[in-house]
Amino acid sequence: MNKFFKAIILVFSLPATCGFIAIKNTGSNFALLIALHDQQAASTKLQHLFAYHFVSGNPQAGEKIVTVKTQSEKEKNASYIRFDLGENKMYRNRYIITGIGNIIDVKNKKILLDQKDQFIKCAGDSVVFYTNDIFRGKFYSYFNLKTEQYNRINDLLYKAIPGKDIEVDQSTNNFKIWLYPPSASKVLLVKDAGYGEDATLLTDKKSARTPYMWIDNSNFIYPNYSQQHNFATIYKVNADTKLAEMLGSIEDIPSVSFNSYFTKDNLGNILYVCGKGQFVVDAKKKKVTAQNFIDVGNGFFISSADNPTYGRIIKYNDVEIGKYFCDPKNVKSAPGVLAFCYDMVVNGERYPQGVTYYALNAKKWKEIPITEGDVASVIGFIEE
Repeated sequence: MNKFFKAIILVFSLPATCGFIAIKNTGSNFALLIALHDQQAASTKLQHLFAYHFVSGNPQAGEKIVTVKTQSEKEKNASYIRFDLGENKMYRNRYIITGIGNIIDVKNKKILLDQKDQFIKCAGDSVVFYTNDIFRGKFYSYFNLKTEQYNRINDLLYKAIPGKDIEVDQSTNNFKIWLYPPSASKVLLVKDAGYGEDATLLTDKKSARTPYMWIDNSNFIYPNYSQQHNFATIYKVNADTKLAEMLGSIEDIPSVSFNSYFTKDNLGNILYVCGKGQFVVDAKKKKVTAQNFIDVGNGFFISSADNPTYGRIIKYNDVEIGKYFCDPKNVKSAPGVLAFCYDMVVNGERYPQGVTYYALNAKKWKEIPITEGDVASVIGFIEE
């Protein structure tokens, strides 16, 4: 492996303003950021962020960046700062925005924001969030990375998220979707929204939910699951006319340990990720197409679906280089190297085993030596 990784670093995350990060070919060193559970996490409620510096293509001993509390002293049952919930995003080769909206400054080894909010986008020095809370209310806010100040956005006309206020009602056997117009009574949009996906393998059964995504201010898409929970039809619904159009269907969907979700790739394509794999949803052409492999950057690809026997196929260009059970959100690439947390699967339950990496010039899989705790999340490479 060359001493330096060169060209572009792609951090696998949601493709918004804080999505994929491009770094010029500077010939600099890189480090892989990994979050670990404290060795006594059950009692300490701590996680640690480490940087594993690569020298001559090999990771060195980890350097601790920050230690965070996962549980607030005020809210005993509420998450506080977590790297293991949702998808972490990198911004400006320096800031981590966690899946629950915390902000960490890696360069200065500092926690900037312990507030929990839904991340919307990054814009210059601002990180924009949205809050929809029964106690705090509904509002947009932003954190200024320059001044390190958090403020509400008081402009009532400001709207960073397209669409309207809707809710998937899962209290009945077949779900319903309600519209909540401003200053008016709720309106039933979808009388039969299906039965939801199979939640058998979810650790927290109460966290099961039906996802949806607004594609403009009037239209959204959602999966309508059969009573057997293994067949889904993707519908587009117009909130103004209540018209629902079928876009496509997915069959033989197995139970998995995560909620399905909609996202977008770096080309702007809408993706639906479920137990069967990853699917491209084309609302204009009314098509739902399986995407067999996910591009994770720098010539590396992983299969979009887990095989129950061997996990996911991993390729460099068109050449298979391995098979592992892994979460695509934890797969990170740099020029000439791929790294991720791999799992052992027993009776459908996943158990993280460690972090492995593949070096192109060595053509070998090797383990990153981690002794400080169990892996919570592989966050991504940064240029040093």
